[in-house]
Amino acid sequence: MDVESCICANVAWQQLPDEVRMMLGNSTKEYDKLIVEYSVKNQLRHKGNLVRHIKKDAEAYYDQVIKYSASHLMLFPYHLSDLVIRELRVTPFNYYVQIIIEMINAEKSYDSLPNFTAADAMRLLGVGRNQYIDLMNQNRSNRRLFRRAKSLREMLPGQPVPQAMEPWWTVSTGSILETDIKMLNAEEKATIDILLDTSPAITGAIPAGIIDHRVVQSLFTKGLVYFDVPVRDDDYIFVGPLDGFVMNRVLGDYFETLLYKIFVTIDGMTTVAEIADMLHIDVQLAKNAMAVFCRLGFAKKRVTGMEGERLHPSWSTLPSGAATPTGSLQQLQPLSPTSILATGMGGGDASGPASPTGSHSVAADLSEAFLDVDNDEDDETSGANGDEAGGITTSSISSAPLTSDVSSSGRCAFLFDANLTAFLMMGNLSASLKSHAVTLFEVGKLTDEQLRDFMEQLEKVNRFAEGEAQRFSEHAMTLLHTLKSLRNGRELDLIRGESLLSLDAQSRARVLLKSYSTIIAMAPLLVDACALPLSSLPILGPPIPESCSPWCRLALYAAAKSGLKSFFVPKGTRLPFFPRLLSGARRLLVTSLNQAEPQLLPASAALAAVNELLMTTAVLVQEFTGGATLDDALVHVPFPFAAGELENPDSLANHPSVAALRERIGLGSLAGYVVLVRQQPKSILDALDDDEGSQSPYAAAAALAFGSPKKKKESGEGGGEGGVESPFLLPPSSSHSDFVLLDVVFGIPLFDEHLNAVICDRIRREEVLSIENRVNIQFANKTLVDLTQEMLTKHNFGVIATAPYSDRVEVVPPVRPIGFCPDKGIVPYSPTEDPI
Repeated sequence: MDVESCICANVAWQQLPDEVRMMLGNSTKEYDKLIVEYSVKNQLRHKGNLVRHIKKDAEAYYDQVIKYSASHLMLFPYHLSDLVIRELRVTPFNYYVQIIIEMINAEKSYDSLPNFTAADAMRLLGVGRNQYIDLMNQNRSNRRLFRRAKSLREMLPGQPVPQAMEPWWTVSTGSILETDIKMLNAEEKATIDILLDTSPAITGAIPAGIIDHRVVQSLFTKGLVYFDVPVRDDDYIFVGPLDGFVMNRVLGDYFETLLYKIFVTIDGMTTVAEIADMLHIDVQLAKNAMAVFCRLGFAKKRVTGMEGERLHPSWSTLPSGAATPTGSLQQLQPLSPTSILATGMGGGDASGPASPTGSHSVAADLSEAFLDVDNDEDDETSGANGDEAGGITTSSISSAPLTSDVSSSGRCAFLFDANLTAFLMMGNLSASLKSHAVTLFEVGKLTDEQLRDFMEQLEKVNRFAEGEAQRFSEHAMTLLHTLKSLRNGRELDLIRGESLLSLDAQSRARVLLKSYSTIIAMAPLLVDACALPLSSLPILGPPIPESCSPWCRLALYAAAKSGLKSFFVPKGTRLPFFPRLLSGARRLLVTSLNQAEPQLLPASAALAAVNELLMTTAVLVQEFTGGATLDDALVHVPFPFAAGELENPDSLANHPSVAALRERIGLGSLAGYVVLVRQQPKSILDALDDDEGSQSPYAAAAALAFGSPKKKKESGEGGGEGGVESPFLLPPSSSHSDFVLLDVVFGIPLFDEHLNAVICDRIRREEVLSIENRVNIQFANKTLVDLTQEMLTKHNFGVIATAPYSDRVEVVPPVRPIGFCPDKGIVPYSPTEDPI
């Protein structure tokens, strides 16, 4: 048990375990100091926590919390609003104004503001990146003027911008002075009186929807009321496209970390309490995070608790889709009682949904009091709308549509990496894709309910005929085809692999096992996105990080008894020369430990480039006997295999290496492609232009470090009609011996439209995603993992695993050089004894 766990559990000094006391040097003062630091850092309440015994003055403690949070650019502590706003008279608006002033005076860039803090400041102040830069320039100019200039505070807005609010949010009074009351009109005074006379402990909090929208907006702007966003244990929350999200940076404070954990966990079909249980966090923390998502407009409740309630007529006059800092404020339509009962998502019993405070009748009674404040014009409006009581009901208020009848356990997840979000953010593809791309990157998930709109935006992508833009647009079209194919007859979520690393391994396993039946990965997948720590879930993709590394490639060579001559070198090695194994090579393929794609280098420049790369990573060096470029030499053989091609002796599916792996691993139960290299005779290699041999070692090292633009790779050979059913045949005047195994990639490729279409079609035809095939997938994955682990055990001195938890994926590094030769297999290498 560590010190923070003891503080969190309110363990007093007398009850501390002996080992914790020893860690603290048996010092009660040290423990008291850590209690205060932890409490302030984690914005804990004074009441009910250990800090109350050390910091007796609650007001001084909360003042310290606010100062710490502001200096560390944290989100305003909304869960402490009842104390911070009422007692300290610090509103979220004033809080962010002070942060912006401090940043501009210190001449910090806008990018130093964390993502969620920037989004909230933009919501309240209307100060985004461009406005911040203008303020920075104005402030600099004012310093150079001799005359009296405006202060920075005068240049910032004097009050919050109009806010998007939901009718189910509750309204509470802030710190109100007599001078404030004198500035209010009759309607505002009457509203304040009712709010002050209403005890939340007795009647429950008052929903904003039963108050005149204009009045509550005005009172909020003046800082006299604030909103609470009530979230209950049994609420269902879903995330939409992130309009208004600011992509700056992540600082990693406790609440920001929690927000990202919950972001990647929310699926709209799991209650708040269930999410807290899966993540092993306190349910109140989960509710605080969900409330922030809803407040910022990034998430919605499925059932708000206001269904059936009468709303103030002013809410009916709000323009649909009116622009606000957080997106659009719309009149929402409720879920029907039938759909609520059918899905079990109702907040209360079958007789009707519960109010946000659990008291339906109180909200209805209070609405009468607020409706009496209306003027005659509102009464006429309500009469025209046909509402007997003079208000509207939340039958004009909506939440997102419920999912289909397919249960969450039948869902599939398409696992992607940061490369996909990068090309989706290209502005020349489609401007409307940007919010989805931001959602995919920041949330790390796009649920099935949001896929329809995402796919509609992909349909509108501009097609380009050349350059990088062509490659990106082709990727978008291939992604669209993949989603259509995988979504046919099933539900599908998109998950960014790197986002799963915000969860610990156990939480990752619980979240994925609860929500999905099968994981399907894009291919090739970056190692950093291989964040699946479980073996009990069928995975069409790399089951472990080492599956995307040279370890797996060497294991496959050993299993197939075929492959390129290879040399795997540990990080930190300095090579005076390459081993005899590669002495006659003209070109070399160089792949770093975490690199998805190899780079082709001339042998004359490769040694210096490899030594440069070895300073930061392990490197796999392989002899390349193909043509002048990778594009000309590589052939992709898709699997699962069609029955017809297995009967054809000229099919590349019957290449000896492919056949050996098909039998050994069970490729027919998986999805992906085998990469073969078409070898050229020595006479042709000798005739190749040798200009590239003059490439400098520094240029070669740069190509390795930053990569180079890749042309579209062609899939297979052979033709015939039939589109995706065309067989992958040997070219004329060639044999299987002309091709050698390079790699096996698991998952669905997005870089080649034809290869993608073939694999997607075969997944459907061969029923790879059927329930019956899930066991076969797991057996095949286990075989692949066993082959890789066996390679590590035999040839890496028993080092077979990295640290149990890290904030990034790490592949087990080699501890000594090893090589592969087709006639010798895997061979350890020593500079003094060069057996290869």
